[in-house]
Amino acid sequence: METSPSTALHVSVIVVTHQSAAEIAACLSSLREHGGSRVDEVIVVDNASTDGTCDLVSRDHPEVRLVRGTKRQGFAANCNTGARLATGNTLFLLNPDGRVRPGAIDLLVERLDSDDSIGIVGPRLVYPDGSLQPSARRFPTVGATVIRRTPLRWLLRSSRHESRHLMLDRPGVHTATEPYRVDWLLGAALAISSDLYTRLGGMDEGYRLYCEDIDLCWRTWEAGLEVVQVPEAVVEHDLSELTRHRFLTRATAWHFRSMARFALRHGLRPPTLPPAVAEKPADRAAAVLSGSLRLGG
Repeated sequence: METSPSTALHVSVIVVTHQSAAEIAACLSSLREHGGSRVDEVIVVDNASTDGTCDLVSRDHPEVRLVRGTKRQGFAANCNTGARLATGNTLFLLNPDGRVRPGAIDLLVERLDSDDSIGIVGPRLVYPDGSLQPSARRFPTVGATVIRRTPLRWLLRSSRHESRHLMLDRPGVHTATEPYRVDWLLGAALAISSDLYTRLGGMDEGYRLYCEDIDLCWRTWEAGLEVVQVPEAVVEHDLSELTRHRFLTRATAWHFRSMARFALRHGLRPPTLPPAVAEKPADRAAAVLSGSLRLGG
């Protein structure tokens, strides 16, 4: 249902840091330069860094509200800490290795505010060289999870599991210029109303690392609202090669643990969409369930 745009929404940006001294300056500078008129506050929740992240933020960005964590917590817990402190009616969750491009936040908020059937919006993510970083995903299956978090990824990078998960099997989706519906979006950059975030209970703190974003998007669909990517809004995400291609690490164990939690809560079966989606009008539900996503509103 389309609605008339209301008074410009105020945005609280929440950035969770951990050992982020090398990235956070560029992130906060991009917000200062390109955040737009809607950004009322930037909240950095530090996850017990020991590399000088907090000192850098307090020294060079006094406009930022800094929360110095003294005890390591999961990503979800830190996001929820930031959300409880936020005063904006829209929350923009941004990773410290993210850099917003001009107009990105305004475009996201405008889309979120223009259609009351939308619950979460996210930008198109790109690597520092400008190449696409596929951030619009389908809900995971067992096959996709195993392939993406083990060395099998090198052997099966073009498999149907990988292509389906990254929506690479749908020509034109990742080059679309109009907003389109997706199962879920990477939590590196997401916008959601503070009211909906509260209504959903925030991020599930049972996930220490990984899958918080999948779970949040699932519950948004379950609430009868859509998850939409806005391609014209662009955020640069400096995900390092080392991070992208490391396997069988402590983070891998966390990922599998989180996927197990997700599977127990929601299941891992294709297509893994919440029942609420099936209750939408047939043409919209079929588009989502089949993956043949309709462009536009």
